[in-house]
Amino acid sequence: MSASPRGLDEVHRSPLATLWSTGEPENWSQGPRSGYLWWPAAGAPPQPHSWRDAAERRLAAGLVLEPGGAVLHTDALGLHELNVRRIGDALYFAARIDPLTRLDDCPLAIDWSAWANLLVMMTPLGDETPFAEIRHMEPATAWRAGRDVPGGLRVERFEPGWLAAGPDKPPAPEDVVDLIADRIPHRAGPVAIGLSGGWDSRLLAALAVRRPAAQIEAWTTSTDDGLDLDIPHARTVAATLGVPHHVVRPGPESWLQEHREVWRRTQYQTLHHAWAMPYARAVHCLRAPLIDGCLGDGLFRTRGDHAEVAGAASADEAREITWKALSTHFPRQPEVWAPGVGDAIAELGLSAFHRVMRPFDGHHAAPVLARLNTRYRGIYTSPAWLLGPEAELWLPFADPDVVTAAMSVPLSARRDHAYYLAMLRYGAPTVASLPSTNDPGDRPAPGPQRKTSPAALAALAASITTSEDVRSLLGPRMLAALTDPELRARQTRWSGPLYVLQWASMLACWRTQYGSRLRWSPLA
Repeated sequence: MSASPRGLDEVHRSPLATLWSTGEPENWSQGPRSGYLWWPAAGAPPQPHSWRDAAERRLAAGLVLEPGGAVLHTDALGLHELNVRRIGDALYFAARIDPLTRLDDCPLAIDWSAWANLLVMMTPLGDETPFAEIRHMEPATAWRAGRDVPGGLRVERFEPGWLAAGPDKPPAPEDVVDLIADRIPHRAGPVAIGLSGGWDSRLLAALAVRRPAAQIEAWTTSTDDGLDLDIPHARTVAATLGVPHHVVRPGPESWLQEHREVWRRTQYQTLHHAWAMPYARAVHCLRAPLIDGCLGDGLFRTRGDHAEVAGAASADEAREITWKALSTHFPRQPEVWAPGVGDAIAELGLSAFHRVMRPFDGHHAAPVLARLNTRYRGIYTSPAWLLGPEAELWLPFADPDVVTAAMSVPLSARRDHAYYLAMLRYGAPTVASLPSTNDPGDRPAPGPQRKTSPAALAALAASITTSEDVRSLLGPRMLAALTDPELRARQTRWSGPLYVLQWASMLACWRTQYGSRLRWSPLA
């Protein structure tokens, strides 16, 4: 409790479970069962009648109380940060990892697979966290405590209904758009939308604007890719839809100023989102809910590996194709890594990916599930931990019926984005053909990026230099870049070495924060 935010109140206490919360969780009851749920990503259909119902239909985490038992569950997509640590007969759980590190004085071990995936996949996979003793609850899982449970605790799993969705009768694009529109809540008063230069947010903006008496305003920021195409594209979309448009322009050193706060808020769980903090601070001041397009891109867009996966000779080959498609930014050149380190990171990453994706072997939408079950754990930290919990978020794509509809669309129907383009033409006809960051073709050469300013790169190098354990992982090129500003700048002309510098700096900062508790072991 001392490591948790202020305002923590006891919500429930019984012989089997205790729950504290900074707010009043939603509660429900069904016969002899009752429960609390939190972070529901989906709207409010009829109340749950079991933990599986709360996990799948509300995409929520929660605590369920039953005669003689108690169940702690996460959501069916595994997006939420619900972390657990078992000590003796007790299972401690928290949304934040840090309080779980303070339960005793025992040393904690580094989970090298989690750190490998933080670089290779941009987020840990499966039940991984940076600490070996603290586990992330995986999709559609629960811990059950009870007098009749052998050992007092056991893990339960279920298969969400969308895994059974077949491609034989896919929904029409128009039906999916109507479904998404129905998932945007009706609310009197102003509503904001995060408007990027892509397709997800313009579809949601168009659907929100057509509501009677809608009061929509759009917010856009720079994604720090050196192109800033989001801003002019979003401005054109907003003008076409006739909505006020606000642009958050981060300062030239905002990445340097914000990146450690982003790492802290996302609990060292992703290398994404450092550019988003100035935008998040603006959103925190809004007196209106914010519509966010999270998950849309992963559910409906076409990816380059789709055709290859469909033609793979085996399940192992199909998994490896998708893993390579998702890890193209990971450099394996010998001069980047100390001997054996690059290969060890790749082996850990691929092994974890096989482990997480093996249950979906043979599924017709396996590449789509791969992104939902791996990459989106890290992407979801932005609405959950940067925009939220201060802001009220609406996530129309994060709905079980929308996920089921997406799983019903065969890969062949997605070719060349045909299905998504049909959705846009129906749901957002006035803006569907406007320029987008999803458009194919050549792009202009990128300009300066805030994350590659001399001061930002110097800060990364300085943090790495303080940790000999981290320095020992790097090869001659990266080590030379730590002390040579010109060489450092040259490394950032392609993304691989920059990701390595960011990853190594994050590892060094984490190592410093928890050094007195860590039982450091070499990367095998």
